[in-house]
Amino acid sequence: MASNKPITKKVLNSPDTCVDDNLRGVVALYPNLHLHPKHRVVTLRRKTDSGRVAVLSGGGSGHEPFAAGFIGNGMLSGAVAGGVFASPPTANVLYAIAQLYKYNSGGVLVFCGNYTGDRLNFGKATEKAKIAGIKTELFFVGEDVASSTNKTGGRGMCGEVFLFKMLGAMSAKGYDLSSMHNALAEITKNMATLGVCFSACSLPGQSPLFEIAPDEMELGAGVHGEAGIEKLKMGTAKEIVALILDKIIAHLKLSVGNRVAVMINNMGGTSLMEINIIAAEIKDYLDQNQMKMERMISGHLKTSLEMQGFQICLLHLNKEHGDLWLKLLDAPTEAIGWTGGVMSVKEGDEEHGDDDTLLQGDGRKTATGPSLSMKEQEILRGSLQAAAQELVRNEELLNRLDSGCGDGDCGITLKKFGKAVLSYLETASLEYPSNVVWELSEMAETDMGGTSGGIYSLGFAAASQAIANATSNDRSSWLEAWESAMQAITKYGGAEPGDRTMLDTLYASALVYKQNLKADLKTASKKTVEAAEKGSKATATMSARAGRASYVASGYVHDEDAGARAVAIWLRAILDHIANSY
Repeated sequence: MASNKPITKKVLNSPDTCVDDNLRGVVALYPNLHLHPKHRVVTLRRKTDSGRVAVLSGGGSGHEPFAAGFIGNGMLSGAVAGGVFASPPTANVLYAIAQLYKYNSGGVLVFCGNYTGDRLNFGKATEKAKIAGIKTELFFVGEDVASSTNKTGGRGMCGEVFLFKMLGAMSAKGYDLSSMHNALAEITKNMATLGVCFSACSLPGQSPLFEIAPDEMELGAGVHGEAGIEKLKMGTAKEIVALILDKIIAHLKLSVGNRVAVMINNMGGTSLMEINIIAAEIKDYLDQNQMKMERMISGHLKTSLEMQGFQICLLHLNKEHGDLWLKLLDAPTEAIGWTGGVMSVKEGDEEHGDDDTLLQGDGRKTATGPSLSMKEQEILRGSLQAAAQELVRNEELLNRLDSGCGDGDCGITLKKFGKAVLSYLETASLEYPSNVVWELSEMAETDMGGTSGGIYSLGFAAASQAIANATSNDRSSWLEAWESAMQAITKYGGAEPGDRTMLDTLYASALVYKQNLKADLKTASKKTVEAAEKGSKATATMSARAGRASYVASGYVHDEDAGARAVAIWLRAILDHIANSY
């Protein structure tokens, strides 16, 4: 019966040609690699005999960059690809062995994941190669904890990439085939991998292979689209990392003082932000358990198409071989898929931290510009409190206005700012308005954050400087500060009146305020508020030429701009309070 699930969208020419098209792309990107298209084999270009041992691996496609992405001096000499999640046929593996032996007379070390198809096809190919007189050895890698109790051993996971690196380095250093084969077995015994997935992948032209509830994850998921061995409820990054490492450490029988190298394998669809958080939690876990993390690398290493999930592999750097293995991991390589390197090696013992002595002397804490009387200070405090309270109260409205053309968080960010202002006003001295406005700039930067915080911070900083240079607190001085703020926003934000931004409200109201400087305060305030309302509402029919709304199709923009409405809200609150205070 045909599945009712929708087919997952993928950028392909055809499911039938995707493996070959992928390999063509690899060598298009990296022309120093040589494609043997009939056999789906990729090798490092050579014209003479290296005299060394070649390192060959491979398996099904869909795990990219595994395995062709790890070809290069210091890692693999070649790779053979099968269909998506399917073992390459014996004939192709045999061709790869023979091709590498032609230019590497030290022999060919072959290893692959511990899967039935690979065991059969790689095994038969190496036996045929030996009959043909080729020096070759084969090893099956199975470091997966979840399947470790199987009769044939665990599955091969991302730990194979550690082996690519270490055995490739041994080849570059001139080790012989027997020594490398023995090292391969010893390293694998000291390595273990376990992972989780949060969504399934789909084969080209097909729907997802299984389903996971939004609040669940699969522990022990494999790299061939298979579900895990246990379905669990989602946890935090800290909880998931601890769950995985507890099991790996128990499997390897690690203890306090042990040294390890860590690999984080992105299984395809996990964001780099998540991977970085996972890395931080791994380090914290190992530090708390008094184990020394010598190296940690992460990346798309052995993926499962677009599966969302990750694996952690620990390599125990034991007393007998650990120093050598670490040198092999640090050895140079030209392979593009390897994400380790000099930046993975910490130099010195300095810990992370901030230098709190920087930028302390900005001079803004000193008395600057004209001062306010006690009555004026209370009027300023009340007007700012009214504005902040209105921003908090209108969170939902501003989010709704922002959701069609932005990311729907305008109300959230301005609410944060409003709450910060209210907290500040509880104890702050408002004697010098230039310092008060400067503090508003700092709060906009630190408490709002993002683009809105930057815009408000720039505007307040420019206004603060204008007030500091003023000789009085009259209305013309505040207008000059207002205009300085708008100029700074235009200069650095790039928007102008008519671009459907907060500036449409600011400019419209500033113009009317300027025209009414000689009018009584209540009249000037009323007309300015009316102009702000008109300026904000006018943005509903404008074409966005700046701000986030300019990045989306006009069909999504059908209401007034959230930033423009926010200005109208807090400006009304400020002016109404001031007008009613005299």
